[in-house]
Amino acid sequence: MNGFDGSVRLEGERVVLRTFGLDDAPGLIEVIRAGEDFLPPSFPTVLEAEPIAWFLSEGVNKVQRYGLGIHLAVTGRDSGDLLGTIGLFKVNWEHLTSEVGYGLRPAARGRGYATEALGLISEWALRDCGLFRVELRAMVTNHASIRVAEKNGYVREGIARGAEREDGANRDMIVFSRIASDPPPPGARVGSGVTGAPRRRSGGGFERLDAEDEEGRPG
Repeated sequence: MNGFDGSVRLEGERVVLRTFGLDDAPGLIEVIRAGEDFLPPSFPTVLEAEPIAWFLSEGVNKVQRYGLGIHLAVTGRDSGDLLGTIGLFKVNWEHLTSEVGYGLRPAARGRGYATEALGLISEWALRDCGLFRVELRAMVTNHASIRVAEKNGYVREGIARGAEREDGANRDMIVFSRIASDPPPPGARVGSGVTGAPRRRSGGGFERLDAEDEEGRPG
């Protein structure tokens, strides 16, 4: 059973979130060549034309087809350039919950794009998709990522002790969430031109997308 229908496009003032496709090959190749480390674990890291083409046309959208989550490209509204990725994962349609993760290219950090992208996908997930809860985790030392969450109305719930492994040690994470009954943060806007609202289904998730703040440090 397909959990998401069709392509998705969420338009903000400066960014557009949309489904990946073959047109993203030049941007992805540029990222791989530059050795940028913001991509989710499932993305290609080697410059091989056939695997990249298959991934952008088929692989990246598999979790969407199975209703387990979604990967979206974060692009500049005016330029169309690939700025980063954002996605929902660990989607559970029985409990109407998910987590959110994102990453930006180094040149796009510190410019407010992460704040806008997180706002768009959060509003879409909670208002259009029928999810009730979206969770976000950030390292306790990642002050910029914490600000991004708070600007989007995410509520700090507590500390997940030793929840993230980094540099040979387990680090504490702050757990944030937004739920559908929360008031939207000031200035929140729902993306326009949206298609592909998910059907409710039970269970499932996919690999974690490590949240990155606007300065590029892992969430």
